[in-house]
Amino acid sequence: MSSAPCCANFWSHTIYDWGDVVPPVSYGDGISDAKCVVSGLQMDYRRFQNQAQLACYTNERDAIRAYDAATPITTNLMGTFKDLDYFEWAKEMDVVSWDNYPGMDTPPSFTAMCHDLMRGIGGNKPFMLMEQTPNQQNWFPFCKVKRPGEVRKLSWQAVSHGADTVQFFQMKQSLGGCERFHGAVIAHDGTEQSRVFKETAALGGELDRIGKRIMGSEIRAKVAIMFDWQSYWSLEGCVGPTAGFSYPNEVHRFYRAFWRRNVPVDIIESTTPLDKLKQYDLVVAPALITVLPGVAETLESYVSEGGSFITGYMAGIHDEHDLVVPGGYPGKLRDLMGVWVEEIDALAPDETIEVHSDAVDAKGEIVASIIHREGARRLAAYGGGEFYAGHSALTVNTYGKGKAYFVGTPLDETGMSAFMAPIIKELGLKPLDTPEDVSLSVRYGDDGTRYAFLINNSAADKRLCLSELNGGTELLTGAVINDLIELDPYGVGVIALQQESPAAKDAY
Repeated sequence: MSSAPCCANFWSHTIYDWGDVVPPVSYGDGISDAKCVVSGLQMDYRRFQNQAQLACYTNERDAIRAYDAATPITTNLMGTFKDLDYFEWAKEMDVVSWDNYPGMDTPPSFTAMCHDLMRGIGGNKPFMLMEQTPNQQNWFPFCKVKRPGEVRKLSWQAVSHGADTVQFFQMKQSLGGCERFHGAVIAHDGTEQSRVFKETAALGGELDRIGKRIMGSEIRAKVAIMFDWQSYWSLEGCVGPTAGFSYPNEVHRFYRAFWRRNVPVDIIESTTPLDKLKQYDLVVAPALITVLPGVAETLESYVSEGGSFITGYMAGIHDEHDLVVPGGYPGKLRDLMGVWVEEIDALAPDETIEVHSDAVDAKGEIVASIIHREGARRLAAYGGGEFYAGHSALTVNTYGKGKAYFVGTPLDETGMSAFMAPIIKELGLKPLDTPEDVSLSVRYGDDGTRYAFLINNSAADKRLCLSELNGGTELLTGAVINDLIELDPYGVGVIALQQESPAAKDAY
């Protein structure tokens, strides 16, 4: 049996028989739960686990379908859960559903990203919020109760990103078992007079009044971000150059810059075909370390025909077997990006590197790509006292009719925002300004109606003026909205917008 596909001959792991294959776990060739002596073995093992569990689901689905030809069948997914490639799972589900349990320190932008991911794996169709808690969840180290209005805010946030249903776990609190302190609509006291019961009932009344108007409406985005489970497994499975990467956090690093400007985003898989990529003005591929067959060629065609593409640190290094692509980083993306990354410097957890230009004044963390430009133009350079100070940190390469941007280091929030701002402006993506902690999403109905969702993610009152929305009716209160909008702590506004002006139409 050949060992070539995954370099298994490293450390004498040549395989002659199926019996020689040792699982990449702690009692086998595993270095830890996430890393293995032969990384290709772990990649294949993850694929096997994903496919085996998916086969269990499809067997159960088919058994049900033999007796019920109509009822939609689903199973509850879990956002950025690492072990299962949800793009594969969604293809076998009638409707995507997921469980949303943010921690007390989870940024609202990360929760928004997870909603968009769940919408994305289902082909940007409405999804189900299958589970959330009406109060605290019990398996965090510190189980904070939800503040007044917080559950309502979380529920409407899901709707604003494409959910057509809002459910809870659980109705009645268990008297025993490990989840006996998990929140419930009816707590251990058994009363309907509790704050949680009253808030949940009021939310149900709101959804009942206006939900049918919104159901089936869609999100329309001109920006797509790739979420690639193969890169997820590969990046976090690397032994070096750093232990500092969380793949979902790197996707969120880019996503947050659009969320903060209220620019809608679709999340897509890396193997999305060219005809669908061309629906977007901008495609972003954070930490795309694994480039599957055909992906580089598709991206080259997309950019050469006028698209804009962003990737950067750790991109293009591995093929589908988790082997390094020879010839220099970023592998098959090198020609498209117009750069050669000679070395990757790892930064300690408390270490940063300066990134400077006329437009960007930022800090990078985790890694720094030491870049040589091969046709790309410098947008910013490293500062500080490192030997590679003055080397390019951010670049752009003109490729055919489009542009390819390379981000050499994970930028802090301020830096990523500054980097994205001119790109958003150049592409005419029409960001909408809202106060910090207030997000704005728009869903479009089949009849042309636009529903604007304003979410106050903070415990403070917020006031904003959004003349770009051209006014409308606030559906939860019936109030006529012109420019001024006031939101209570964790407040929500759902506005059926008036007929668009030409300027407002361009904004979306």
